Amino acid sequence: MDQAKVNAVIKAFFSSLKIEEDKPLQTGLSHNTTVQVLESATLQLVSENPARFESYVKFFEFGVMYLQDETDELPEVENIG
Repeated sequence: MDQAKVNAVIKAFFSSLKIEEDKPLQTGLSHNTTVQVLESATLQLVSENPARFESYVKFFEFGVMYLQDETDELPEVENIG
């Protein structure tokens, strides 16, 4: 997969999770700081494990079909690839 496209999708997803009123969470971090930490960790893990990330993408494709009642089966992540 094109790493620039992967990064763009991940950044768009995590940006959509940020909120205007950045409230503190029980962890002591603010909501948006937590989202930023998760985004950074995800970007690092994806760059270190590209094949595994491709399995997750395929899983989410099946997950969408499952949620839209296009299939009755939801495979385990480990069995996709």
